[in-house]
Amino acid sequence: MTVHPATRRTVSSPPLARLAAVAAGLVTMLAAPLPAHAQPAFPPRDAAAKVDFAAGAAAARELIGALVAADTTNPPGNESRAVALGKTRLDEAGIPYEVTEFAPGRENLVARLKGDGSAKPLLLIAHIDVVGTNGQDWSTDPRKMTEVGGYLVGRGVADDFGMASLALETLILLKRHDVPLARDVIVAWTGDEESGGAGVRWILDHRPELIAAEIALNEGGGLALDEQGRPRLVQLQTAEKQYQDFTITARGRTGHSSVPRPDNAIYELAAGLAKLAVHRFSPRLLPVTRAYFANRAPLEDPAVAAAMRALAAAEDTPPADAIAVLDGDPTLAATLRTTCVATMLSGGTRVNALPAQATANVNCRILPGETVADVQREIERALGSPELEVEPTNEFGFGEPSDLSGPAPLAIRAVTEQMFPGLPIVPFMSRGATDSRFLRAKGMDAYGINPIGLSEEDENRMHGIDERIPAASLRPGLEFLYRLVLELAARKS
Repeated sequence: MTVHPATRRTVSSPPLARLAAVAAGLVTMLAAPLPAHAQPAFPPRDAAAKVDFAAGAAAARELIGALVAADTTNPPGNESRAVALGKTRLDEAGIPYEVTEFAPGRENLVARLKGDGSAKPLLLIAHIDVVGTNGQDWSTDPRKMTEVGGYLVGRGVADDFGMASLALETLILLKRHDVPLARDVIVAWTGDEESGGAGVRWILDHRPELIAAEIALNEGGGLALDEQGRPRLVQLQTAEKQYQDFTITARGRTGHSSVPRPDNAIYELAAGLAKLAVHRFSPRLLPVTRAYFANRAPLEDPAVAAAMRALAAAEDTPPADAIAVLDGDPTLAATLRTTCVATMLSGGTRVNALPAQATANVNCRILPGETVADVQREIERALGSPELEVEPTNEFGFGEPSDLSGPAPLAIRAVTEQMFPGLPIVPFMSRGATDSRFLRAKGMDAYGINPIGLSEEDENRMHGIDERIPAASLRPGLEFLYRLVLELAARKS
């Protein structure tokens, strides 16, 4: 991972009343009937009726298995192995592509179908590196995709080979059926997403024209299933927190451990971290979190639902009683505020020597509208000691939230109504990070909308033991993505 100096960004926050109005507008847009001009330009089932989605899903499944076996564990990545598999499929389909190398053995793959240029391109992006499995006790070989109880199990099936395969298969289907396009449709397989995004960064720095688009569809959201495997809601990721690490350092006088001193670096650091552990950043409501609460409330129990509605409707200071209810859930609490947590410690040189210094890594996830410098100052205040040094480390990248009411959310709603009538769409801000942050920083509207239906249990297995996707989710997932690309990119005639 390349380390970059931390950036200091100044972002002005809109007045809270205007934020509430934006969120209210989105809630209305999601709940109201589709206007006539927003209806699909093709009869809902006719345009896709001739497509053999079952065969396409079978091809995607085969590709997912090959990608799992290719082993693109990062580090070191070896994404060229995955790119070779994609090139074979594209060559067979007669679709042009470009391969870019961002490090030895590490490649990106970008393929494109041309439109008539009447609208700006649509980008389907997925990463082809995966996290490791060392120390994880899998029930099957993580490097061999295995079907167990209706699930496809293997490292990367959910994160992110499933979406990569469906995106490529969608492009192949568009070519096979000679779909007239208004937008270019681009599929990009990128490397190093799991360690900082070196793959997509290289493209944006050196060949930005390859993936320049108005709209990008990426991982980060998608169709959520209940415990019985039935569609529950569509999660639409429109924003991400900013990732930022800080190093906290305490220094002390060295000497023999038989003569303890009051300025022990380890104790100084521990005392500061104890204060940081109980510190909470102030809650802030963004348009996406207001929309999330408003659309999620009908799915929650009465107490949580009431708190969500109160926050969605608040025009100024968030009501304290509603905040207190949501603070009982760590996930919801993290949605409301910037978070910082200690993740690593080191200190001392010998068991019988006083430490010259002790350090801790503190990992922060920063709300849009706050800066790294703002958070650094608040950490320093929370530590309560001028002797503790706080320094930002690597710069991880950040992009402003995507448009909540643009053509992509409207198209997602239209396709959801075609396939899953009445299913709620819930916009949300991711607490993690994807390559979408780099696209948003370049002015693209990027949306997390993985079409493969996953339960909460499936999502929790990403990066962990027995990562899996429901085998039955591939066929409807391919149809969903294909219809969505038609809605956004097909020529309306």
